[in-house]
Amino acid sequence: MSRSSQKTDTTSEYLIPESAPELLRGPKWLRDARERSRRDFNKSPVPPRGLHLWRYTDPATFLIPHDGPPDSTPDDGVQSSEGPVSEHLEKDSTGRLVHDVGGRDIELHGADALTSRGVVVCRLSEAVDRHRKLVEQYLYQLINSRSGKFEAQNSALWNNGIFIFVPDSVRVAEPIHLLREAGRSGSTQFHRLLIVVGRNAELTVVDEYFGGDDSDRNTSHANSAVEIFGLQESRVRYVSLQRYAHRMNSYLTHRATLERGATMLTVPLDFGGAVSKHNYGVSLVGEGAESNIIGLLFASGRQHFDNHTRHHHAASRTQSNIDFKTVLRDKSTSAYTGLIRIENEAKGCEAYQENRNLLLNRGVRAEVIPELEILNEDVSCTHGATIGPIDPLTIFYLKSRGIEQEAAVRMIVAGFVDSTLKRLPSDVAERVAGFAHRRLEGL
Repeated sequence: MSRSSQKTDTTSEYLIPESAPELLRGPKWLRDARERSRRDFNKSPVPPRGLHLWRYTDPATFLIPHDGPPDSTPDDGVQSSEGPVSEHLEKDSTGRLVHDVGGRDIELHGADALTSRGVVVCRLSEAVDRHRKLVEQYLYQLINSRSGKFEAQNSALWNNGIFIFVPDSVRVAEPIHLLREAGRSGSTQFHRLLIVVGRNAELTVVDEYFGGDDSDRNTSHANSAVEIFGLQESRVRYVSLQRYAHRMNSYLTHRATLERGATMLTVPLDFGGAVSKHNYGVSLVGEGAESNIIGLLFASGRQHFDNHTRHHHAASRTQSNIDFKTVLRDKSTSAYTGLIRIENEAKGCEAYQENRNLLLNRGVRAEVIPELEILNEDVSCTHGATIGPIDPLTIFYLKSRGIEQEAAVRMIVAGFVDSTLKRLPSDVAERVAGFAHRRLEGL
C-alpha cells in the first residue's frame, strides 16, 4: 500500500471511513468505543507544529492515508531484520513468547504453562469474549479517543492485540517476551497491549518492536498503545525495545497507573526506525507507589527521536525517578521532554529526573526540556540535564595507551551507559546489556 510523502492536513484521504473493517470487530460495547474513536479522530485537528510536545517533530509524519486496509503481511521481496521465531524459542529459556505480526496475526508459545496458576496470556480479540468483565473494566481507561489524535486512531483501528492478566499474589518469575514484527514496505500496523497485574502479584514483560523494510521503498508506519495497571502492592517491570528497520516511522503511547504500594520499572530502549515519537507516562494514584524509568537511546545516520516522559504524583508519599541517556552520532536528532507533576494533596513525595546526552561528532542535535508542576511545598524534587561531546583529553589518554580511536570511543560510550545498566535488576540487565552491546559494535 503506497504512502504519500507529503502530509499536511487531515484531508479526506486521512479520515477513517465508516467502512473500515476494524470498526466492526468485537462485541457492541467495543464497536461503540471504536466508533467514538473514529469520530474523534476525524474531527480533531492535526496538532499544531511547534505547540509544546510537537515543537521538534512534525505531526504530519504520522498521518496515514486510508486508501485501503493495512497490509501487514511480511513480503517475500522484503528481507526481515529477524530470523524465525524458532530461533528465539531456542535462545529464550522460558519459552514464553508471543509473536505479533503487524497487530493482526498473533501466535502464542508457552503460555499454557501459566494457565494453571490463573495467568492469562492471550489475543485481545479473544479476551473481549472470554474475559469480558476484565477487558471492559480496563481497556481504554488510560489510552482512548480523548488522549490525542493518534491515540484515537489506534483506539479505532487496532485489529488484534495482546492481553496479559496476573491474579492476586501470583509471581511470574520469568519474563514474557513479546515480538512485534512490522510488515512489508509501506504497511501500517496498530499494536495494542493491555496488562493487568493483581494485588501483590509480579510480572516482567519484554516488548520488542522490530522488522519493516531496510530498502529505500515506501516508509512503513506503526502506531502502538500500551496500557498497564498495577494493583495494590504489585511489582511490574516493562522493557520496551524499539529496533525497527530504517524505513519505519513509529508512534507509541505508554500509560500506566499504580495503586497503593505498587512499584514499576519502565525501560525504554530506542535503537531503530527513521522517525520515532514515544510517550511514557505513569500515574501514582496510591500512597507509597513507586515508579522508575531508565532509558537508553542510540541514534545514527539521520534518525530522529522524540521522547516524552511523565510522572504524575496524585497520592502522598509516592516516589519517582527518571534516568534517560542518549548517544548521538552522524546527523541524528534527539528531543527529550520530561514532566513531573505533583498534586496539591500529594504530600511527602520524592521525584527525580535526569537526562544526559553524549554527542559523538559535529552535526548531531539534542534538545532537552525538563518540566516541573509542583503544587505543594512538602516535596523533594530535583532535575538535571547535560549535553556535550566526548572529552578529547580522555580520547588522547586512551590512544596514548595504544588503544585505537574507534575502540576508545566504544569504551567511553560503554562506560557512559554502564552506570544505567547497573541500576537494572540482574535478569533484566542481562537482556538489556545484550541489546546495548550489539548497538555499540556499530559505533
